[in-house]
Amino acid sequence: MRAPCSALKKMAGFPGLFPASVLPALLLWVSMWGSPVSGFSVMGPAQPIEVPLGADATLPCQLSPEQSAAHMQIRWYRTQLSPAVLVYQNGQEQDGEQMLEYRGRTELAEDSIRRGAVALLIQHVRASDDGQYWCHFNDGHISQEAVVELHVIGLGSAPHVRMMGPEDNGIQVLCSSEGWFPKPRVQWSDMAGGKLLSLSESQSQDGDGLFHVEASLVVKDSSLGNVTCSIQNPVSGQEKASAIFLPEPFFPRTSPWKTALAGTLPVLVLLLIGISYTGWRQHKAKNREVKEKEKASQERAKVAKEKEEAHSAKRKLEEDLEQRKALYNKDWKKALIYPALPLWRRERWNSEKYILYSEKYINYDFTYFTYLKLSKIQYRGRRFMYEKVEKQFFKIS
Repeated sequence: MRAPCSALKKMAGFPGLFPASVLPALLLWVSMWGSPVSGFSVMGPAQPIEVPLGADATLPCQLSPEQSAAHMQIRWYRTQLSPAVLVYQNGQEQDGEQMLEYRGRTELAEDSIRRGAVALLIQHVRASDDGQYWCHFNDGHISQEAVVELHVIGLGSAPHVRMMGPEDNGIQVLCSSEGWFPKPRVQWSDMAGGKLLSLSESQSQDGDGLFHVEASLVVKDSSLGNVTCSIQNPVSGQEKASAIFLPEPFFPRTSPWKTALAGTLPVLVLLLIGISYTGWRQHKAKNREVKEKEKASQERAKVAKEKEEAHSAKRKLEEDLEQRKALYNKDWKKALIYPALPLWRRERWNSEKYILYSEKYINYDFTYFTYLKLSKIQYRGRRFMYEKVEKQFFKIS
């Protein structure tokens, strides 16, 4: 602030630059520009705050530049401004907007509030307290905030390791522990520190959010002796471990015939698969051949049936044609007989009002013949149509 004031004093030595009435206003502006209450920022710790489960946590927060925050509204919150973890206004804490889970467990360090330091104290931290906290300052129209990260560290019980019995030509070992936060890491190892792969692993949370973990291992090498189960907190790196001794007599003994069977069984399985596949291929080819023969037989039967139907239709047409031909010849012969009748017979027909349209004489070498007594004869070319047919027989004189 000394540089702007000295510069103005130098300018005051030149009366031509500024009028005397302007200098007081400039001095007032400079004093306001250098005032610490004209603007501020909020600073929090750069690293997360790590607190053991059940201990008290202190989350620091500081105004910059250093100034009193007693007249400001101070609000500590998680994900939203209201309800908040703690609200400080008008020189005291406000319980109306406080979250239920923090009532009776939080307070503001007021002894340093006039220096702009407003630390939040949380008593008996829980697993649910883990996460981010926002420190919010409001001074009229100006508000600033900073974030503080809280890591709750829960170290569970020492691992409990026990043998479960024979399993897959080895011994199954189970490791269990509870009371961890956050989710822990489990690692099996041998006496030399070599890592062993777990057979299975399960983790669950209780009502307080703490983790219970179980991991199993199958040990097939009887020469290992000891195996160790280590459970580690991923945040702090702290771990707890327990070991168990596995006596060699506890391991199941392998019979020679089992070893031989283990070597020959895969070969037998492959051979059986090959035989089954070959048989399946042959069966499939045989079925395909049978189906092709059945299909060819059906096609031949179909063709034979079609031929038989065609021959039957042809025979039927020929018979029908022969019948029509016989009827036509019969009718034609009958029609040709009438003109050959004697004259006395024609007169009789005339008296009976029969009409003849042709008098052509035709010789027939038979004694008896059949003629048609008609009520009507119509001649159309060489064909006749008849109605009211009667049959009579007589002898030619």
